[in-house]
Amino acid sequence: MLKVFAIATFCAAAALAQNTAVGNWQYVNGPKTTYITTTEEGGQLKAKITKVTKDGKDDPTAVCGSCSDENKGKPLAGLQILWDTKKDGNNWKEGKLLDPEGGKIVKGAVEVLDGGKKLNVKGSIAFLSKTQVWTRVQ
Repeated sequence: MLKVFAIATFCAAAALAQNTAVGNWQYVNGPKTTYITTTEEGGQLKAKITKVTKDGKDDPTAVCGSCSDENKGKPLAGLQILWDTKKDGNNWKEGKLLDPEGGKIVKGAVEVLDGGKKLNVKGSIAFLSKTQVWTRVQ
């Protein structure tokens, strides 16, 4: 009986651990896939691009060409794209989000969906917003 309880407790803990924004994610946009790793550091959710592929192959030409700050021309792999967030339950709000395609830093928010299998990542300026859905990579 103790073994059954221990196994059930472990499985429940594993399921709860996945209902978080922390982990490895991918965003697919046509032939391009961006891989992102999110971490919780100092009470903030942070995100970095780890790899960009095009047609299933690493894309070494993926750079932040539209950025106007110190990120201009830097490879997307290794680029921090989310920081300064505030925890709101399982979600995160009031952060800063770098849009590498447009080169702008916008207000960012992250919502955990489907028990932690997906993230809604929303960037906004004033009343304009854009949302991406990131899918967890196992």
